[in-house]
Amino acid sequence: MSSKPASALPLVLTLESSNDSVIDGPSWIPRRKTVETSEDLVEFFATNDTASKLKDDALAFLKEALMSKNHPREDYEELLRLSYLFLGGEGPAKPFRRPGALHQARWMAKAIYCLKLQMLKSQLSLTGREKAGVERVALFVALVYCKQWHEAPISVKAPLNDVFFLEILKTYPDQTVAKAAEQALRRHLWYVSEENAGLAFFDSRIDVEEKKQMVKALDKPVSKKELKRLEGKKMTMSSSLSSFVTSKTRSFFQKLDADECFLAKDSALWEEDDRFKDARKRALGLRVVNDAAERGIALVQRYLGSTKSATQEKYLLQLVHHHRKLVGREKKEDLQKKAF
Repeated sequence: MSSKPASALPLVLTLESSNDSVIDGPSWIPRRKTVETSEDLVEFFATNDTASKLKDDALAFLKEALMSKNHPREDYEELLRLSYLFLGGEGPAKPFRRPGALHQARWMAKAIYCLKLQMLKSQLSLTGREKAGVERVALFVALVYCKQWHEAPISVKAPLNDVFFLEILKTYPDQTVAKAAEQALRRHLWYVSEENAGLAFFDSRIDVEEKKQMVKALDKPVSKKELKRLEGKKMTMSSSLSSFVTSKTRSFFQKLDADECFLAKDSALWEEDDRFKDARKRALGLRVVNDAAERGIALVQRYLGSTKSATQEKYLLQLVHHHRKLVGREKKEDLQKKAF
């Protein structure tokens, strides 16, 4: 049972008044703020050992992730920071950013808004049902989903992360939310195929013995049924990653154009092998579908219907994509300075 003071538990920010906040550039910066503790959440963590452990683990991860400053985009960092603040993380709170675009493809924006709603709920006119719903989603995002989302772009961590995710969902205190999340997760286990199971060979969190079993499994015959999509029920919290490896997994190394001779060595010595290092670098360089798909969908949504023919629309999308590659992430004001 948690014995931490209330000040270390989930917080609700309270702005003194509308006159005490200003809009300055891209950020909404409160000049003064006080903090009040949400009593129901204090009780939730104080009486639930599982939730308390999840909170401690989440705070440790969030603190390390924020210190690394290695974030794909600003909204990734904002989600981490809001989750850390919501769970009672210490240190100066970075001001809330102005709300950004809300795309159907980007669930992260909804997660960010939900955390803000939870921390400012004392000043919002929400019904009891709405408050309860916001709180349940905010807890799930901060305790469980934030870490999974943040590590999603790291290809080699994907297989083991899904096993961990299923394990957490089985013991998550709010089983209604957990079951809905598990149902959604199992619709996205398609990539844990015999080929893509090869990603796990480069995950440093997997112990030596498990990797030895994975190497042995490379001699197993290919599944009789061609697996284009893994049946969700086959993966459980007790699943061994070696159970997904077969002789077909070798094609993963071939597609990476990587030298797989390191597999003949003891897995305890892989980290010292240059061939393993090169193969891992190639695996880490794989682009994760989720982020690329988000950008593609956002691009189509923005320019869909801009032309009268499908052919011209295709050319327009190609042109915009090419232009973005050339320009990069420069801001409008920077481009104007160059032009004039």
